[in-house]
Amino acid sequence: MNEINLLRTHGPDAPEASTETLRLARERLAREFAAASVRLTVPPLRRRTLLVAAAATVVAGAGVGLAVRPLDPAEPLTLVAATIPEFPLTLRSRPATLSPPRYSYAPGQFLAVFLSRSTTDDVYLLVGDSRPAPIATSSRPVAVAGRPAEMYEEPYPGGPREHVVSWERRPGQWVSLTGHGRFADDAALLRLAEHLVDEPQQVPLRIRLAPRGWRVAWFKDDTILTLQGDSPDETLTVQVVPRRDPDLLLNVMGAREERRVTVGGREARLIRADEMWFLQAEVTGGAVVNLQAPLRLSAGQVVAIAEQTSVTPRRP
Repeated sequence: MNEINLLRTHGPDAPEASTETLRLARERLAREFAAASVRLTVPPLRRRTLLVAAAATVVAGAGVGLAVRPLDPAEPLTLVAATIPEFPLTLRSRPATLSPPRYSYAPGQFLAVFLSRSTTDDVYLLVGDSRPAPIATSSRPVAVAGRPAEMYEEPYPGGPREHVVSWERRPGQWVSLTGHGRFADDAALLRLAEHLVDEPQQVPLRIRLAPRGWRVAWFKDDTILTLQGDSPDETLTVQVVPRRDPDLLLNVMGAREERRVTVGGREARLIRADEMWFLQAEVTGGAVVNLQAPLRLSAGQVVAIAEQTSVTPRRP
């Protein structure tokens, strides 16, 4: 039963409810409170939960009538321009065997992964604001662009060889370069390190509009981006997916209604669920994304955020 039908049936102006109706309502309410007390977070890729759910509503009894109210009333959200962190460095003269980097981010740490076409000669470039703690028990001193650095081999018995060179490139900027396969070699790693330049790179998945005060919590592998508000449960997530899902109304947990909307001149589908908005659309760049947002946002605001979301096609 949705909110409108609930008010029509049991609101202040509705006919007097029977004893049986009130008994059933009280039993349903008790079951919902019991279920809410043991609800757990469902993994993001589990069927019927395409991302991470947030926010909730409860039904409370008042006399012979029932009213729908938010669990935690809050002020409406205002949208402002959003800035996505850029990867601060560029690997000039990237070896032909390495594909363009894929980026991941968490506050204080940025990672670029250069996968190889051979699947064994990969390179990882980590940039952070604190000195990384090496796993190896011993290291040897080297120099990168005249700065002191440490070279060591990570101990992975039975696994591929992995060499790491780590140094403070400038005050407050620590860099670790990890090589596998043919790049698990002192000389090969040092050659790569010498080709790092200060040239910030935009990540392919970007969002240019977000609730005021929300910040980037993390993004991963150029495919999923999460912003967070004041509460850990208050999130907005965009995920790149391979294709459109024709059964959103079935597959989105708690889906109540589906609306046809327009994003970038193309038809998109907006689902209102019990605990979230869920929008699937093709955005600038041609990628299909799933956008999940709290119900504190209006339907128009969710569409506006999608209009300002883009995925840059990867260059060879």
